[in-house]
Amino acid sequence: MKTFETKYGYFDNNGKEYVIKNQQTPKPWINVISNGNYGMVISQTGGGFSWKEHSEFNRITRWHQDLIKDDWGKYIYVKNNKTGEIWNPTWSPVKTDLDHYECRHGIGYTKFITIYKGIEIKLIMFVPFNESLEIWDITVANNNNDEVDLSFFTYFEWVLGSSADHHREFHKQFLETEFDESIKGIKARKRLWDIPIGDRGHWNTEYEYTGFFTCSKTPTSYEGDKEKFIGNYGSLDKPKAVSTGIMTQTTGTFNDSIASLKIDVSLPSKSEERLQFFLGLSKNDLKSSLQKYNSNNLIDEAFENVAQKWNDILGTLNIETPDTSLNYMVNTWSRYQAISARLWGRTAYYQQSGAFGFRDQLQDSLVFLPINPELTKNQIKLHAKHQFVNGEVLHWWHPISETGLKTEMTDDLLWLPFVLNHYILETCDYKILEEEETFYDEPNSKASIYEHCRLAIEKVLTRFSERGIPLIGAGDWNDGMSGVGLEMKGESFWLSEFLYLILIDFAELSKKIGKDEYSVLYLEAAEKLKKNFNLHSWDGEWFIRATKDSGEIIGSSECSNGKIYLNPQTWSVISSIATEEKQQIAMNSVKEKLLKKNGCLLLQPAYTSPDKFIGYLSRYAAGRRENGGLYSHASTWAIWAFAKIGEDSFANEVAQRMNPINAGKNPDEYVAEPYVLPGNVDGPDSPNYGMGGWTWYTGSASWYQKNIVDWILGIRASKNGLIIDPHIPENWNSFKIKRMFRGTEFNITVNNPDGLSSGNVELIVNGVKQPMNILDDFTEQKVNVIATLIKK
Repeated sequence: MKTFETKYGYFDNNGKEYVIKNQQTPKPWINVISNGNYGMVISQTGGGFSWKEHSEFNRITRWHQDLIKDDWGKYIYVKNNKTGEIWNPTWSPVKTDLDHYECRHGIGYTKFITIYKGIEIKLIMFVPFNESLEIWDITVANNNNDEVDLSFFTYFEWVLGSSADHHREFHKQFLETEFDESIKGIKARKRLWDIPIGDRGHWNTEYEYTGFFTCSKTPTSYEGDKEKFIGNYGSLDKPKAVSTGIMTQTTGTFNDSIASLKIDVSLPSKSEERLQFFLGLSKNDLKSSLQKYNSNNLIDEAFENVAQKWNDILGTLNIETPDTSLNYMVNTWSRYQAISARLWGRTAYYQQSGAFGFRDQLQDSLVFLPINPELTKNQIKLHAKHQFVNGEVLHWWHPISETGLKTEMTDDLLWLPFVLNHYILETCDYKILEEEETFYDEPNSKASIYEHCRLAIEKVLTRFSERGIPLIGAGDWNDGMSGVGLEMKGESFWLSEFLYLILIDFAELSKKIGKDEYSVLYLEAAEKLKKNFNLHSWDGEWFIRATKDSGEIIGSSECSNGKIYLNPQTWSVISSIATEEKQQIAMNSVKEKLLKKNGCLLLQPAYTSPDKFIGYLSRYAAGRRENGGLYSHASTWAIWAFAKIGEDSFANEVAQRMNPINAGKNPDEYVAEPYVLPGNVDGPDSPNYGMGGWTWYTGSASWYQKNIVDWILGIRASKNGLIIDPHIPENWNSFKIKRMFRGTEFNITVNNPDGLSSGNVELIVNGVKQPMNILDDFTEQKVNVIATLIKK
């Protein structure tokens, strides 16, 4: 059933597909498809690229960022050999006026269905799990009364290695291709892998893989040279090889290497044919990999396996609320976004990284807690290995090369104990604290996860100002505050809140495992920090954000720009560092000054001129991104904060305003995909107020779904069990949630007969009334829970 339909598209299949019916969306609307190792990005017009393990260091196909033209991709041309007409099943790059077009972005696949003059083409693109390849599954049907003679021509450019190949005349020198009849396709190699690996200097390492592009049907011809395919001074919308039908079969080492296969298909009236293309990388036996997919039945099994795998991943948490848009985002899209794009792919259209951010992917891994906590544990251990023996960490690092940037950000290292605490709340697995991991700078040295966290905390405890406030360095959570504390004098009041929470939690954890001396140490440090924070941070109606190296205040009513910042207000609540009275006053200021139509702005008013003693945040245009825009990641924490102080209507209001499905109801204003979280939305200081951007690659995806489940539905982990503490809209009569917790599947129904937003909870568990609103100590595989909200 179609839901949330606009002139560009709608949701279908219970929200698990977004169907684009008009290919000319305001910006490219994409899918990020990954199996955790291999992946591809595909737009609604066929733009995008493929990679293995690292989207920047091990790019397979060439692509350059242009969200206006979106003219780099992997394309299929179809030619009617009788009429000479040419079109693409993805619309671009020929851009023929098709009789029917739809693009269905699904979970782990994208499907195109197009019709042109009686020829219907269904193209499904997906990545099988546990493979280093992608499949383009094509079914072509002739619905005409006469036989048709068609030719399919493929086209993409090889990269094989670093994506930074703007100097193509240099990079193309190292590519070589050959046509291999035994695999019905083209193989490609590169004699240079221009990333920082190897033992004999830069630009002196062999690329480890063989690229391949093959077809299930024997090609009638092929082309390996871009100039021969397009034609000198030619273009992709009218390539010479497709127009003439002539492929020169040029391969080798002296070309601008591409992969084009020509497949001829003759279809009698009312008949259809199916064929597949395969693109990927191989180190070993390529033929054995392809053998797994040498029939339509095997292709169908592979596709069904992808669907089943994603059902298994996402099926451990499911909500049924009166708000369909919320159901779609929590059940499917925000978690798919966090896993496929942020954790596995680490890439999208607005940003391509490939690297692991120390704070970034740690937070993202919270999405795994109700799915498979072991995956969060793995992320914790991976990040611990990228810590230095003195407690400092890499801000980010590249897999494959293991090179990275040592952080000058003062918060990065603290996300290790933060996420660890959430993992233990979920699992009660204290044994993780004893597991050992190495250090980045001393790989032969090991320490327990507890020690890794302790080193991080105690490093931050050495970075305090004379007033007893943590130093901000080159930024705390906001990278854009890059110039505030470079002299290590500037202070961060948000970091004070964050550190306070971690000290309290880690003191309790230390006591639990018998490390009383550290428990006492951290509680004393927390109390001292709390005193100093409350002495220096209050501005009268909200909390100050920071001070510069000079001592000048940031985020105060005294400032002409950036008077109020969001994070110090929300985290005063989340951390409980401030009095309840000040928490309420601060959040009232958020309601009055920061809550706008798409959520809570990061700061207000925006900076109108650059300030090098703040950083690049002030260099964005006013109202864009961190400079007075909605920064989605931070806005998700407002959901948590409002719910925690009992401002339930505002918690729900933030969630509603942030929901891209709601913003997408005005697609020409919002412009971004309506099915995934944006990194930012322009604020009221921008002439494009309400325009979304930086979709897919944003830490808000994991946090959005987590805070909705934890703090609006109120089903969250605690050391004592699973808490049921809803903060819902008053007009919800009931909702249901299925959630895995410590090996048990809890099927919970929450009834709201009195129209409350929150209150006391009466529990009936497997037919037996319970005295508390906490579920614990269950050995059953499934437990049925009926909860009723009653007045306090």
